[in-house]
Amino acid sequence: MADRGDRGGRGGRGGRGRGGPGGPQDSRGGGRGGRGGGRGDGRGGGRGDGRGGAPFDGQRGGRGRGAGRGDEGHPGGFRGGFSGPGRGESDRGRGRGGFDRGRGGFDRGRGGFDRGRGGFDRGRGGFDRGRGGGRGRGGFQSSGPPEKPVFTIDGTVPEPNLEISELEQQVVTQQTASMTQVVSKMGKLKVQAKGSTTSLSQEQFPARPAYGTRGTPVVLWANYFRIVTKLGTLYKYTMDVTQIQTEDKAPAKLKGKGKPKGPARPQTKEVKGRKLYFVIREALVELSKMDKSLVLATEFKSQLVSLQKLNLENNPLRLSIPSQNNPDRLETFEVTFHGPAEVRVDDMLKYLGSSVPDSEDHALPRYPEVVDAFNVIFGFGPRSRVDEISPVGSSRFFSFKNGGIATPLLSDNRTLQAARGFFQSVRLGTGRLLLNVNVTHGVFRLAGKVNEIFENLQVRAAPRTDRRTMRLLRLISKFLPKARVWVNMTLANGKQIRSQKSIHSLATASELRRSKGQNLPVFDRDWEFVGPRNVQFWMETPGQQGRYVSVFDYYKQKYNVSLKDYPLLNMGSADKPTYVPAEFVEIQPGQSVKAKLMPRETTDMVNFACRSPYANAFSITNDGRGALGLDDGSLDKFGISVDKHLLTVQGRVLPCPGVTYMEKKKPKPLHVRPMNASWNMRDVKVFKSGTMINRWSFVNIVPDRAGPVARPVVEDFARFMSDMGININTSMVTPPTEAMSADNAVYGSALEGFFSWAKQNGIQFLLVILGSMDSEVYAKVKTLGDCTYGIQTSCVQGHFKKFGGGSPGYFANVALKWNLKAGGVNHKLRDDLDLLKGGKTIVVGYDVTHPTNMPAGKSDEIPSLVGLVASIDRDMGQWPSISWEQASKQEMLGQQLVDAFKSRLQLWQKHNKDQLPENIVIFRDGVSEGQFGQVLEKELPLIKEACGALYSAKMQPVFTIVVSVKRHQTRFYPTTEKNLPKHMNIENGTVVDRGVTQARYWDFFLTAHAAIKGTARPAHYTVLLDEIFRPKYKSEAANELEKFTHELCYLFGRATKAVSICPPAYYADIVCTRARVHRPEFSDVSDLESVTTAGPASSVGGGGKQVHENLRDSMYYI
Repeated sequence: MADRGDRGGRGGRGGRGRGGPGGPQDSRGGGRGGRGGGRGDGRGGGRGDGRGGAPFDGQRGGRGRGAGRGDEGHPGGFRGGFSGPGRGESDRGRGRGGFDRGRGGFDRGRGGFDRGRGGFDRGRGGFDRGRGGGRGRGGFQSSGPPEKPVFTIDGTVPEPNLEISELEQQVVTQQTASMTQVVSKMGKLKVQAKGSTTSLSQEQFPARPAYGTRGTPVVLWANYFRIVTKLGTLYKYTMDVTQIQTEDKAPAKLKGKGKPKGPARPQTKEVKGRKLYFVIREALVELSKMDKSLVLATEFKSQLVSLQKLNLENNPLRLSIPSQNNPDRLETFEVTFHGPAEVRVDDMLKYLGSSVPDSEDHALPRYPEVVDAFNVIFGFGPRSRVDEISPVGSSRFFSFKNGGIATPLLSDNRTLQAARGFFQSVRLGTGRLLLNVNVTHGVFRLAGKVNEIFENLQVRAAPRTDRRTMRLLRLISKFLPKARVWVNMTLANGKQIRSQKSIHSLATASELRRSKGQNLPVFDRDWEFVGPRNVQFWMETPGQQGRYVSVFDYYKQKYNVSLKDYPLLNMGSADKPTYVPAEFVEIQPGQSVKAKLMPRETTDMVNFACRSPYANAFSITNDGRGALGLDDGSLDKFGISVDKHLLTVQGRVLPCPGVTYMEKKKPKPLHVRPMNASWNMRDVKVFKSGTMINRWSFVNIVPDRAGPVARPVVEDFARFMSDMGININTSMVTPPTEAMSADNAVYGSALEGFFSWAKQNGIQFLLVILGSMDSEVYAKVKTLGDCTYGIQTSCVQGHFKKFGGGSPGYFANVALKWNLKAGGVNHKLRDDLDLLKGGKTIVVGYDVTHPTNMPAGKSDEIPSLVGLVASIDRDMGQWPSISWEQASKQEMLGQQLVDAFKSRLQLWQKHNKDQLPENIVIFRDGVSEGQFGQVLEKELPLIKEACGALYSAKMQPVFTIVVSVKRHQTRFYPTTEKNLPKHMNIENGTVVDRGVTQARYWDFFLTAHAAIKGTARPAHYTVLLDEIFRPKYKSEAANELEKFTHELCYLFGRATKAVSICPPAYYADIVCTRARVHRPEFSDVSDLESVTTAGPASSVGGGGKQVHENLRDSMYYI
């Protein structure tokens, strides 16, 4: 949600963990009962760029967030006419916040309640960013040996490869010598009279002007291994797999309707999922029978890589495979091979080892076909171990051998678990091919016996009048459909059997009502989710009259089993249900799910995933190599090997810049020196107050039976803001009511009526005090305030330890946001950045967010959202924004960018003596390497068109475009205890521009923040266009851009610490999330909160989508 920030320094100690006793190291923890395995997650504190340090010395920053084949079969269930034991299935092996999480936890990083500088979301990104303690659950114990300060190899650290360093320098030197050809061609585009641009045939990215030299040199581990190979050519095929269905197996709607005479005409059907995996696996077996010398690899979907050309005498290849549902029946498939395409590995290796400028250096990425082929080869080993490894997507692999490394996520009563696995990806480096390996975490269905899961959650079948259980069962039912399970039965003769099925659903009365046919099961009246005593099925016994019998009585009479009142599972379909008791069903491990985690689930996930650099480095070099099969000989067949040890690289630590506030007693600047990228606001005021806040008020929105925050606390807050130098009338406008219930706010008219009163009484700011973390309340407040009425709003937590207790640290965090919303500047850099001194530079950031974790088919209906921010002052303190919708999942911006960019230039002009900026620095967030060229080909011409409408032909601006990326897998670990921070991460200000980068392109990794817990994630910056830094700073261009980017990270307005990614990109990301909050109809609310909605969320604020004109040029989103 919105109002998020970078987390405070030290938080409170995490509470004791809940759950069963912790298992052995690297094992899944125990159940929920009893006291947990260890404390939540230690002390709180910032997670990467999470909440900023407490603004006032001595005040805590708040508690951390936290941070084989089946046997004969099993009884056929209960289908009206029950006929005893059925036929088993073939089990031929097994496979794989809260508001619009988008890219993170409970909307971590792009908004949250006004919890000081961090809402429910504290900072962006993945789970390894370090977070505070919370209530640990599941009894998980971290893996590996006892923690050490730094990772080493038998106590030693190898030096970075000198030959690679020399080659890197040679590449830069030769590129510099031919710089006239290397300068971006895009800079030569001429804006024509109507704003159109000349066509572009080829685009060349700016060459690296030099490697950076400023800062203190350090040697770091990087999570990369060197790949060794002398391969020449690989051959790549694509495969189409179809199932052949004869007419008698055609869909029911085709049967009996005008069947043609003669032989049956085969029908074809696309093959997906696990069936596709087994078909391709059988195809590889058949190919190997034809030629035993073949060396093959596949991702078991559509690609096949071979060391030699295939002899495809029979193409398509026809296969007959036993059905998974009935091993006695064969299914027929055809696999058609297309190709091959030659993959010239030797050309790629020659390119990597050369320092000569290449004619194709305009393209990025280079040799994608080689990288793709190598990724297929590297993924083939783990994907082949279907009974052990669960692959997720193209690059993530989770081992569930012996239970794997997992922990239940039961805090919000959903059947989920978090698991630890490994990411791998082949990357091009200078002089070598690299394998990037990182620890990763995912969400899976909770594996285990279903009756034990129900017992853990204290679930029983219940009538509709039991609202608590009904609500709980609705949550559980969301993650059971399509779950692969084993059904374990003991037949009357004592024989144990196991068969594989998939769950259709929990047995429900509402689904039964849609069934058709005779002798349907009968449910007890007023029951929705039924147990064995609450449903009867029609049973026919030879020689006897048919009768209805309950599931409970049947199992008692036939098997002498007394079933408990757990909900029954439907293993059939809605039309033909097959009810099986929970005692006989076991969910198979390794089934990935797409789920928006709820707040407490997010905390549990973060606590599980938060690990030190040492722990991750140890896991990668030990467990990771085993899980990924790097040492099992599977790569040897292709002539590929992977070095045993991680790489070391050269880095530099840039100095912290100073920041400036105003003295508390005198109206003059006061300089503050950050320590470890953090500082406090003791005895200072904000640098510049915003416009006077004359009319403001407040309201409590509380759950039932919760007490509101009293008015005197709100008055204390107003005086506190005044003491901070913020212009505010300390006397509020008395509200018509000081409190309303959350239900009346969301589903009634109380909140809208309150906003109407505020509008009529000229209220500029509303303080909304929330009694609980409720995403629906938050969405309605922000939509009414931002879009409908044009009133600045700030949501805070009413908890006594937060706003309700009058915490100075919390008050300060909220006050910083109020000042930004009012147009103020909280702090500035002590020494202005050189590029900004002349007041002729605008800095822009924009991002696109896409719908995520939506039900199948729904995400294509939901638009992507664009957020764009731009500076308006040389202090970089104010960043007004604009947002809009575009086609779903479309990353490149369209024609709307022209007017949006023009509006930002006009606003800058309004605040800068009617002058337009001469320099435009753009930070484009979130695009992948394959889209770099599209930014220049599609978006830059639109930006130049906007400029063409405002600038004269002779006074066109110059541009630098930098892509900023946080969602990558590169990590760095310290190699020495010298200057090692307490959190055992690399030092804040660490920059790496060699060793794991490509010398031909201008990119660097920057860790500006101090990651208090977990493993720091650097931001990755790549220059796509440069018309500013190289022309102005010549050989110092790299140093100046690194300094510019680093020091911008100290200007995130609502934090008293450096953030992990530069503010233009950070703010744009927050704007996107606020725009999503304004569109609750595009969110799966039922997966966000465990509430039964009484009305459509889309009714919030009348469906307003545009920010009100009163707020349009403010930082309303902060």
